[in-house]
Amino acid sequence: MVGVSDPTSTFVQESQEDIQTLNNALLELEEADDPENSDAIETVFRVAHNLKGNFGVMGYTDASNMAHAVEDLLDCIRDGELAVTGERMDLIFSGVDQLEQMVREISDDGETKTDPGATIEEIRASIEDGESGMADEDATADDDAGDDGIEPASEVPVEDLAEDVGEEFAGEVFQAVLEFEQTGSEHVDAMFVLDAADDEYERLRTVPDEEGIEDGEFDGSFDLYVSAEEDVSAADVEGFFQDNRYVEDASVARVTAEVEAAFADEEEDDETSDSGSSLTHDSQEVESIRVDVEQIDQLYNQVEEMVTSRIKLRKIIEENDLVEAEDELEEHGKITSSLQDTVLEIRLVPLKKIVGNFPRVVRDISRKQGKEIDFQMEGVDIEMDRSILNELGDPLMHLIRNAVDHGIEPPEEREKKGKPREGTIKLIGERERDRVSVTVQDDGSGLDVERIKEKAIEQGVITEEEGRMLDDSEVYDLIFHPGFSTTEEVTEVSGRGVGMDVVNQVVRSVDGSINVESEPGAGTSVTLMLPVSVAIVRVLFVTVGDEKYGIPIKNIDEISELEDVTVESVEGRATITHDDQVYPLLSLSDRLDVPDTEVGDDDMVVRIKDSVRQVCLRCSDVVGQEEVVIKPFEGVLSGAPGISGASVLGEGEVVMILDVDTL
Repeated sequence: MVGVSDPTSTFVQESQEDIQTLNNALLELEEADDPENSDAIETVFRVAHNLKGNFGVMGYTDASNMAHAVEDLLDCIRDGELAVTGERMDLIFSGVDQLEQMVREISDDGETKTDPGATIEEIRASIEDGESGMADEDATADDDAGDDGIEPASEVPVEDLAEDVGEEFAGEVFQAVLEFEQTGSEHVDAMFVLDAADDEYERLRTVPDEEGIEDGEFDGSFDLYVSAEEDVSAADVEGFFQDNRYVEDASVARVTAEVEAAFADEEEDDETSDSGSSLTHDSQEVESIRVDVEQIDQLYNQVEEMVTSRIKLRKIIEENDLVEAEDELEEHGKITSSLQDTVLEIRLVPLKKIVGNFPRVVRDISRKQGKEIDFQMEGVDIEMDRSILNELGDPLMHLIRNAVDHGIEPPEEREKKGKPREGTIKLIGERERDRVSVTVQDDGSGLDVERIKEKAIEQGVITEEEGRMLDDSEVYDLIFHPGFSTTEEVTEVSGRGVGMDVVNQVVRSVDGSINVESEPGAGTSVTLMLPVSVAIVRVLFVTVGDEKYGIPIKNIDEISELEDVTVESVEGRATITHDDQVYPLLSLSDRLDVPDTEVGDDDMVVRIKDSVRQVCLRCSDVVGQEEVVIKPFEGVLSGAPGISGASVLGEGEVVMILDVDTL
């Protein structure tokens, strides 16, 4: 945070936590069977009231006014004066998004820049106009429908029609109100008319839907929306239906202009929206942590012991007592190790810190796409190092968006497949010793193995022959290839495959791995395996010419001299056989492009564990081992194949650490 005092820093942290609590409680309120008696309404009201007061005390008047408006709207809902509707919840969420944006501005600049005036007016208008509840809205709808039961055009949002015809559409859009004689079989007549309309035009939708019409749920008339070529007029469409012997009367209106305006409004919204809409939500970062007093006391005591040990060491060295110096150095090492453990423990932060806003993201995307999704999070109290969590935010966000956008099918499609209309997405965190697994799984359409192969061949990622030899798990790995995608177009939310290479790079940069499992028609599961703490590992140092590199010892199975192994050539590649297994022999001088490297019989061979990669590495020499801190590269070097990061040794020497899996 830039230029922010300590009280403001505390205020920002507490406000961010309150906003996350508010978002999640609002989701509970929206899904509650009886919102007026739900515990969620009390939670959202309490948190909104708390935000209003805190903003006011800190002098952020605009933010306080926004929180006040949200609080008043929630008060009306709590008192039963207003009903919980999708539109009203959208308005509340919009206000919360602006509060979140203003908190970010306070964090960055110490002041707010967002003007919430327009949203506050909308909220106030909703309170004033809607206090009579849904009864008024229903009555208005009945009045508009008239005695004939004809649904008004406003029953189908223009945005939905725009989505039906698609942005590339260049024709005309019409609304036809069709009336039928009350014969007792008008629903059968209506189906004949729809079949005829399908032959002549492109049907967009009906009000009620086709199933309702087939069941006779339209009281003698219904609305039909169709699209046609540019040279077709409203009179042409009206004449077509008037000539149909099953239609008693028809009136047609051209609504093309409204659809085009909806496209324009959508583009303008995309360009100007800066209120933190969850469709463009960035993943959260952990900017501060809270520490128990006991941990602070423990840290202080360890630092005190270290200072005392340093004084003892200096005195011993001055007296040239090497034996006592060695004993004290060992004690100093114990203190350092204990201090390291304490600091690492303090840096641990629960996973929920970065995934707390995911339910809101899923809600907004699924609502926009007309999908029904039950999003569940389990095990989000597990703790990881703050730096790893910050790296994990974007990859997890991408996986969640993929699951919503491309994994879960629309409700109608799920019903046709015999699935529940509501899809399920789960985010599951589990602790496994010194590793953490975070899984994103859905019960959607799953990955299409043949489709992935076909696209990989088409994009030149693999050959047809290679494709025939791949098993399913190897096919799934293809989605991590840079730029690979099976979708024909990329949505504003995500593109299955697009960006997965970045997810892979980020996870590997923190010494993690990814596993994908999928079953066509049943869903997909993506698991990230990650370390709990920062990469402090023991490495083996090897030389390649005059250059020094590190290889994590946990990845090494055996070290040999080149003269003690038999090197053979298989299809032009150097190999070594060990226990009847053939291992490719990779020359580090070639792979790392180290100049002026002399190859000799006194070279060394490092065999990597089969569980990591079945390969042997040839180097000039092995020069020792040491426990080091690995810092991942950032910027252009991030995700560089074969390199997991770098370490600074005691004498200031920088050594690159090899990633044998991608070398």
